[in-house]
Amino acid sequence: MGLTLFFVGLCVAFGGIAAMLARGPIDLPEIPRPISAEDIRRFSPRNTLFIIGPTADHAACRLQRRLLKPAIPLVIREDVKVIEIYGDATARLNGDPLSWLDPALLRHAMDAEDGFYVIFVDDRGRTVFRSEHPMVATDIFARAGLDIAPARSASQRKSTVLNKLRAA
Repeated sequence: MGLTLFFVGLCVAFGGIAAMLARGPIDLPEIPRPISAEDIRRFSPRNTLFIIGPTADHAACRLQRRLLKPAIPLVIREDVKVIEIYGDATARLNGDPLSWLDPALLRHAMDAEDGFYVIFVDDRGRTVFRSEHPMVATDIFARAGLDIAPARSASQRKSTVLNKLRAA
């Protein structure tokens, strides 16, 4: 009797394994690619504008993105990189994720662990300015010492909101 139960159990076990294998391949979670030396060589904080905030939906972060958006072609032309760091989310370099870069470590290195900051690092790796308030793109370029002047048409007039931001 015991030997019969053993063979029945063995058949049930093999049948279960055969049923699992008949369903098809098992989907494995995607394995992230390891950090390569090329990733680290390509990363340089030089000539970079850092936008650091607690969350991407923080009011100051949203306002800074909105103020910088019209000047993106000028930023690209001058080869200025923009790195956005929001809380513990993946840092983004010009919109592309930097999954290998620890945002908390970068915030600590930039001495911007709490709150909102706009920081510009020049070609020599020195911090040119840091602000705890959103800035208009022309003010960022002027304080960074970049010779970037957005083209203004004669029909455009200065916004009262931008004038208030410049005065702050």
